[in-house]
Amino acid sequence: MKNYVFKSLFWVLFIFLANFSILNAQSASGIDVNLNVGGCNNNGICEVGNEDIFSCPADCTPVIPPTPPGGGGGGGGSTIGYFFKDLRVTPSYNSVIIEWKSTVPTMSNLKWGTNPDYKDGVVSNVNFLLDHRVEITNLNPGTVYYFSIQAESNLGITSSLSNQSFTTLISPDTTPPGNPTNVKAISSTAGITVSWKNPKDKDFDYIRVMRNDDRYYASPLDGRLVYEGTGNYFTDANVIEGHKYFYSLFARDKNGNYSSGALVSIIHNPSNSDKWKEPVVIPSEGIEPLSDIFIINQNSLTYDFYPGNIFSLSGDASINIKTNYSSKEKDDDMWVEIRNADGVIISQYFFSRTKDKDNFINVIIPSFDKGGYYRITVYKYNNGVAQLVNYGSFEISKTTKSTSTLSFWYIFWLVIIVIFILLILFLLFFILIPRIFRRFRKDKENEEYIIKEIRGEDKVQ
Repeated sequence: MKNYVFKSLFWVLFIFLANFSILNAQSASGIDVNLNVGGCNNNGICEVGNEDIFSCPADCTPVIPPTPPGGGGGGGGSTIGYFFKDLRVTPSYNSVIIEWKSTVPTMSNLKWGTNPDYKDGVVSNVNFLLDHRVEITNLNPGTVYYFSIQAESNLGITSSLSNQSFTTLISPDTTPPGNPTNVKAISSTAGITVSWKNPKDKDFDYIRVMRNDDRYYASPLDGRLVYEGTGNYFTDANVIEGHKYFYSLFARDKNGNYSSGALVSIIHNPSNSDKWKEPVVIPSEGIEPLSDIFIINQNSLTYDFYPGNIFSLSGDASINIKTNYSSKEKDDDMWVEIRNADGVIISQYFFSRTKDKDNFINVIIPSFDKGGYYRITVYKYNNGVAQLVNYGSFEISKTTKSTSTLSFWYIFWLVIIVIFILLILFLLFFILIPRIFRRFRKDKENEEYIIKEIRGEDKVQ
């Protein structure tokens, strides 16, 4: 009995020491052994938190069906469900974010290019991940790009996803259209008629006219909307005699950008006693020194704009007036007024509130139809009252005739030439040719008559 007990204890001790040696050998070799196998229930479902591919390979090793002939059209065959799930592509103007998930950890290799050869770039990830995210930058806006993804699992199984594409967004158009030009207002018994010329921008959409009773406003949302459309005039019948009205005209393009605004004001008086065209009185000794910088640009030429300066400019190109003035109040809008040598206002335009890279705002004055002397005055509102800011003069020279004049004479002489050609054709086909034909027939008849007469005389002889 003692021998039996001794032998049993010996074998238990032997088995314990043997298992202990095996475990130590595995640990020393660097093999990570997961002894928590109690959660492997062999139900075919890999239960997160309790099972993984090491503790329960029966449930967590994906079954990979054989790839069908032809490779499944570049989508990685039937393994795509495991390697590429929830693919999401988010492009912007010059970048894209490509995201996807995989059921098993994979490392990836993403290639892209403007052609399906994917030669523009490649991004590789050597870590085995379930959630994948790749951001590609420095792309061109509004461009189609192609990409492919190669993936490899931790079991050495590979798959690919190709023939994918995306289009980067087109950069938004933030350039406003030109202002309406030749803005005029006339008071009559029908009301106040405001007329203008639409800008020539290709993306021009319509004109929006806002009316106010106290002053001009540089926003297409301030005031009462009295007109919106693509026409060239409208009549405001809802006006009171003796009252002054301020109209701000804004051109809108198809991307929603508004021009800085063109202005006109008038007192409704059918008897035509409105004095709004009288020139403003400019201080003879100038105004206080400006704290803001004013610059005039035309083509490649730049001039400093100080009070009283006279500028010799071309009337064939637009003129850009810039200032570093910074708005200090909500409605301290600034605008430029242009009068001809007779003191008549020919145009008024707001300065844009959008600053350029040099922190300047500007106003664009279109080319002039006629050369000559023009008075330029800059105003801004101070507590709702128009305040003189700067003034000067333009000596405008014209080197080409206006398009309207050329068009008129071109059409005039074209009509004269067409009428002359039609007159010649009429004379030719309805008078000369029929007359020649009748003369020919008459000569033919006379010839036949003479022949008959001669033949008759021969018979008598």
